[in-house]
Amino acid sequence: MATNKRGWHIPTVTLPRIRFGSGREREDNPVTTYYLIVIPALMLSLFGLVMGFSAQTVTSIAQGENPYTAYARPLAIILVSLFIATGVQLVPQRWLMRLAAPMFIGALAFQSLVLSPLGRSEGGNANWVKLGPVMAQPSEFLKLALVVFLAFMVSKSAAKRSDIKTMSVAVGLPVLVALGAVMLGRDMGTAMVVAMGALGAVWVAGLPKRWFGGLVMVAVPTLVLLVLSNPTRIRRILAVLPGTSKGPDESAPEQIDHSLWALGSGGLTGLGPGASREKWNYLQAAHTDFIFAIVGEEFGLLGTFAVLLCLGLLVWGMFRVARESSDLFVIIAASGVGTWIGVQTVINVLSVTGVGPVIGVPLPLVSYGGSSFLFTITSVAVVASFARARAGMRMIGRPDEASAGRDPRVAPRRRSAR
Repeated sequence: MATNKRGWHIPTVTLPRIRFGSGREREDNPVTTYYLIVIPALMLSLFGLVMGFSAQTVTSIAQGENPYTAYARPLAIILVSLFIATGVQLVPQRWLMRLAAPMFIGALAFQSLVLSPLGRSEGGNANWVKLGPVMAQPSEFLKLALVVFLAFMVSKSAAKRSDIKTMSVAVGLPVLVALGAVMLGRDMGTAMVVAMGALGAVWVAGLPKRWFGGLVMVAVPTLVLLVLSNPTRIRRILAVLPGTSKGPDESAPEQIDHSLWALGSGGLTGLGPGASREKWNYLQAAHTDFIFAIVGEEFGLLGTFAVLLCLGLLVWGMFRVARESSDLFVIIAASGVGTWIGVQTVINVLSVTGVGPVIGVPLPLVSYGGSSFLFTITSVAVVASFARARAGMRMIGRPDEASAGRDPRVAPRRRSAR
């Protein structure tokens, strides 16, 4: 009974606590986490293989080539990439930590080649390098190298995470150098993905959160200046702002118009595999940045939802790896890769659906592109290696001390007392 100010007795009611199961916090199964990463990645890779062939066939026929012969090269790249990823997931964490600095330096040197005679321009961005018969996009490698390097630097300086001078050198300097290297090729879309991947990595690193407020105050004006310095970027921003965007001009439709027509004509179940009309040289970049529109046209709303579900499960599995681990290197690396893939997916979908400006980044593991697929699937394999180690699965060499004895099927060996 409770008493109010007038002395009246008021009955009180206590709601019982409801607990499900034992009431204890349930731990995630590390084996489930591993397959939550691997299975969606394989499904996306196979689906991207089919969609890449479907969209690329038209281009090959227009150039007078045999579409099956022309697709042999990208098919070989995808198969080799999957083979590399299979080996990377067996690499123990200590190897990755030793390779962090050489990877980052090598990625910066590779990215700087865009200013050399080997540099090539595609879609208005000089962010490609031609090495013999191969066209590579070095910024894709830089995404992975930066995340791994940040994880290494922060975990190495874990005791000084509140020291702004130490973290400026360990985190701020590598991020600025990487972003500057990407912007050498004027590829703002990729620079945004790199920045968000780095932000996702350091956000969970335990740095003082007040630093991020200052970061936003610097980043927003810089982003505005970069947009205003390029007429193409201004036009793309105005195309999606309410009150400034124009309706589709059927006499001279733009790329986003063809994309929306492709998504709309697909309906619920799509026109069928290979039956896309917009890929017949109407929709530009149909096999790369706008592959999501072709998915919607051929497989409908259900097909696009299936792709987004696989990507969502993949990102969720990566964040589960970060949540389950107590190792700072694993937490930062897994969060950085998960943020990178998640943000890139959101940017691509917003661009294709006309909700956001056309930025020009591929859909992870689905868009046609050797460099993008190779380094994205390799990044997925890096996170999968963390999950394998925690689950006690076989790795190359001796197991890490952090994962030793984790396999519940094998009891740890006890040393005899002497």
